[in-house]
Amino acid sequence: MKKILIVLTAIISSSAFAASYVTSDAKTKTATLIVNAAEGNVGGGLNFNGVQRGTKSFTVPAGWNVVVKFKNLGMMGHSAIVTKGKTPPNSITAAVAAFPNAYTPKLAEGLAMNATADLKFAVKTAGDYNIVCGVPGHNLGGQWIGLVVSSSAKAATYK
Repeated sequence: MKKILIVLTAIISSSAFAASYVTSDAKTKTATLIVNAAEGNVGGGLNFNGVQRGTKSFTVPAGWNVVVKFKNLGMMGHSAIVTKGKTPPNSITAAVAAFPNAYTPKLAEGLAMNATADLKFAVKTAGDYNIVCGVPGHNLGGQWIGLVVSSSAKAATYK
């Protein structure tokens, strides 16, 4: 019985934590996405929100405004940029940003530990995108998470 309770608590806790990565405001058509670099040890710290290689994704309704609240929890520099496609490009520069202003400062160098940055942009067209670390080699190491812009979604989600 004790083991069942522990497992159930872990499942509920992880679901509640995952839900905290996104908020949705239908009235203002704004999605706020939390993206934490190096959350835990997955991939040796090359992760966003504790996952790698797009194994989880945010979904945002097309036509909404997006605010990405980025924080680097790791000791090495990390950054974020939104790119178009199901997988990120091998080479990351500001020129590959899918939307204007959809990248953090110090894209190649990365922000220092506990540094934060807000990315604000509008998503007009449905499609597949990714939030990728722009520090050289980090995207190839798997530091990216999915972003789907959906014409049928009514609210932002994270799964």
